[in-house]
Amino acid sequence: MNGKTETDRNELDILRCLLDHYGIEGSIARLPGENLNYLVSAAEGKRFIFKIVDDDMPAAIVAMEYELIEHAVFRGLSFKLPRMLKNKQGEIETGIKLRKNTSNKARLLGYIDGVILDSMSDISVKTRKNLGNALAEFDLVMKDFDHRAAHRNHRWNLAEAGQHRSKLALIEEPAQRELLAWAFDLWATRAEPKLAALPHQFIHGDAHGENVLMEGDRVVGLVDFGDSCFNPTICELGVCLPYMMMGREDPLHIAADIVAGYHQASPLSREERAVLLPLICGRLAVSVSVAADRRRIDPDHLNWFDGDAEAWSLLQYLFENEFEREKDIFQ
Repeated sequence: MNGKTETDRNELDILRCLLDHYGIEGSIARLPGENLNYLVSAAEGKRFIFKIVDDDMPAAIVAMEYELIEHAVFRGLSFKLPRMLKNKQGEIETGIKLRKNTSNKARLLGYIDGVILDSMSDISVKTRKNLGNALAEFDLVMKDFDHRAAHRNHRWNLAEAGQHRSKLALIEEPAQRELLAWAFDLWATRAEPKLAALPHQFIHGDAHGENVLMEGDRVVGLVDFGDSCFNPTICELGVCLPYMMMGREDPLHIAADIVAGYHQASPLSREERAVLLPLICGRLAVSVSVAADRRRIDPDHLNWFDGDAEAWSLLQYLFENEFEREKDIFQ
């Protein structure tokens, strides 16, 4: 073991865990992102995703993720979700102690073939409408699913975007601070008071381009349920849309195509449409606020700020347009 780095030793621990608890022998490669996720390549071309989380992850959250995916599969969802594979003991989680002397838990997930939506240079109108249609299909399938762990708050909960307003003080540039205050105000006055009266259900809650897998213009997979919760149904689109709008020309029409695809499969009420743009601004406000807080904690952790500049740019665009075209596009 002499000369081995901590990373090398951790990988040996992971390979041993895979063999001892899942009977899988192969190679692993760390996946991009801040989480400890690995691609496992095994015999006969089989691939899996090995996710490592902190030991304090509530068991109820893990159980919810397992049950929601099995529910969607049972209901006949047309695209794939990352199913959890049980270990030799019949459990969905396996304890693993890495060389950094911390206790962790691991899950083995089925691998889904597809192209990450964010990596596609051309996102056509058809692709956007298919994305909206796929999100609507997921929400329709999950209408009768509930779990006690889904009734929670977390930092990315769009229905609780106001919990980050205090981070305004972290924004040093006066013009940006004014823009962020505008976004929080819009969410607080035009979305938050109306949310309680809108339809609620279990949602994915994080359907951005890195979590959607495509084959051509068709959605073939949806991954990462770490932010899923019981929420106003319209928050599904409220989270997805800003990510699809960032860095694009004519972002409101980009959003309108996705909304049209969703509405085709699951009609939206006028009241739901009315809160969409305030929700988009609320999500962007949360994104730049969390980034500012993270930059204060660790300015060298670049993964934490990916997309920050595009979020500010989109906020500025929405502020300058003052939603003059909102009714034409969303109503």
